[in-house]
Amino acid sequence: MPKGYPEGHTYNDAKRKSAKMYDNFMAVDDFAELNTNEISSAADGWIPDDLFTIFKKQEHSDNNSTPRKDIQMKTYKRPTPDKVKLTDRFWTPYTEGIRDVMIPYCFDKFEETGYIKNFLSVAAKDGEKHIGPPFSDGLVFETMTGAFDFMSARYDADMDARMDILIEKILGAQEDDGFICTWQTQDHPTEKWGENGGDIIISHDLYDQGALIEAAVAHYRATKKTKLLAAAVKCANNICSYIGEAPKHNIIPGHSLPEAAFIMLYRLFRDTRELDDFAKEHGVDLDEYLEIVRFWYDNRGTFDRGRKISTVENGKYTPEYNQDTKPFAQQRTATGHAVRAGLCYMGASMASLELDRHDYKISLDAIFSDVVRKKMHISGGIGARHDIEGFDKEYDLPNNAYLETCAGIALAFWAAEMDIIDRDAKYFDIFELSLYNNILGAVGKDFKTYYYDNALVNDGTKNRWNWHVCPCCPPMLSKIYSNLGSYVYSYAENELCVNMYIGAEYENGDFKASSDGKNITVTAKNDMLTLALRIPSYTTDFTFTVNGKAAEYTLKNGYAVIVLQKGDSRISVSYTEHIREIYANNKVEADKDRICIMKGITLMCTEGADNGGETEFTLAKEQTPKEDGENIILKSSDGKDITFIPYFRRNNRVSDNTSDSKMSVWLTKDGWNTDHITDDSLYGSIIL
Repeated sequence: MPKGYPEGHTYNDAKRKSAKMYDNFMAVDDFAELNTNEISSAADGWIPDDLFTIFKKQEHSDNNSTPRKDIQMKTYKRPTPDKVKLTDRFWTPYTEGIRDVMIPYCFDKFEETGYIKNFLSVAAKDGEKHIGPPFSDGLVFETMTGAFDFMSARYDADMDARMDILIEKILGAQEDDGFICTWQTQDHPTEKWGENGGDIIISHDLYDQGALIEAAVAHYRATKKTKLLAAAVKCANNICSYIGEAPKHNIIPGHSLPEAAFIMLYRLFRDTRELDDFAKEHGVDLDEYLEIVRFWYDNRGTFDRGRKISTVENGKYTPEYNQDTKPFAQQRTATGHAVRAGLCYMGASMASLELDRHDYKISLDAIFSDVVRKKMHISGGIGARHDIEGFDKEYDLPNNAYLETCAGIALAFWAAEMDIIDRDAKYFDIFELSLYNNILGAVGKDFKTYYYDNALVNDGTKNRWNWHVCPCCPPMLSKIYSNLGSYVYSYAENELCVNMYIGAEYENGDFKASSDGKNITVTAKNDMLTLALRIPSYTTDFTFTVNGKAAEYTLKNGYAVIVLQKGDSRISVSYTEHIREIYANNKVEADKDRICIMKGITLMCTEGADNGGETEFTLAKEQTPKEDGENIILKSSDGKDITFIPYFRRNNRVSDNTSDSKMSVWLTKDGWNTDHITDDSLYGSIIL
């Protein structure tokens, strides 16, 4: 059994104890169970005045009171990408652009810039210096994951053949013991794992190998081939043999990702019986894969047995940088590099479930609240500081903030994992906020230009790049978009959850679901099926019908819950994506006495191309918004029409006139100030 449980307790004892604590945590959640008959109306029954319910104050305690007996634990899952067909009018063609243009473009660039050559050099032992950053291998592997996940949904013979060739090149660089990190092997062979004068934050060898494991899982799921999987198991077994409790070595990832990757590997072998013989032949040890994850979370902040604090760049890389200040169960705030943090918290969410660690869940809730109530921009971007690409102090949210694309993706990944262990609409509120703004806006309309960082202001000189010295964003983009269909639905036994109103089809033994957005057809295969529909926090008039009749529902954690009978049910969801003025907490100095505009989940901005080269305006006190396709027209205080476009559409009309690319999100408004606002929410809203 995994280590770390009290002596004299069995693994199942720990599971039962943890389940009771988790039940109690669910019982004291912010959202109570309400029946629609008990609330005054759909319009004001559960939506507070502020934009997102998650921004409301939440209490966290380390104490566990007596668990309630009337709440039953459920294990939720998401379908894998090979089981979902995306049928959305917006997202299907968009993700096809990612699959057919961006991903092949990335592999072309990896060839052109020498990243692939590194594998060949290691295999040939030609003594060539490494090309690219220490994490170049990981970027190749992550892009492969995206390619494989797309292939699992729609087979692509050309991409499969291309990947077979690439896999052969990669395997030639793997050392006899399973280690693979070309930067380490080529330039720093004696400093593996950050030892012997090396630095784990710089070397990225655990990150690279975690990305390989992740890619191997996706490759098997897409093709049922095992060559890459065998290399990943060899790599994983080597890590488990070298790192861990004494007498093994005390090493913590400098960049998170391997934590989640090991759980993916564990789940693949746990759930796939056709791999049983392969697992026996290759020495797969599921307990060891969970144990290494536990070790990585429980031993943060323990600098002993030779492990040292990074001293690179005059202390820039402090223990906060890679979330290494204290054991994870004692952490309560988001710190350091925002991508590392988001992936650390994603892995901890998965570990909380698989290791039955309620103490991780307590930390995750506190950290999630810290992020979305004090450290997140209105675009769903996180990581304000440029110097560390990471979190700053509470409420320090400048409009020229960094807000790396990868950090927004990591936040979305984390939120989705939180929803699996604690189904609550607040998590997909945040997932959508980042997806439709910070993430979607990172890619140009040609699918070959990208934003690394996503500020909320542009003086006209900041354009997307064709490639980057640190091209980490396209690989992460490939992973989230290749899995987008997997996030639409989640499920438990005889229960279907609709998390986002995106067209998608999915079927399992309990039900079949097909939607074109807000119209959903569900076929229940058993006598009864529980259906949970997420109520987006940005609407106030959520209703739906079942087979043409208005439905009464129970409200649970922001989901409208009903029971469907066996057979076909046609669900039609209706809600308004209100145009809103958004204001920030007074503690956010950058946005004091300013407002921005959103329509539903979509953040709007002014761009010079629409407004005579200007983007800074004072808006009129009274407004009657006009809609022009995706755009919104409002009045300035001097009576001019001001055009707002979706933030994700920005910088797609670059010209020699830099004024065309100017952009602003937060504007002043005639007679408006926030001095009268005493709410402690991060953002509030007023419907126009």
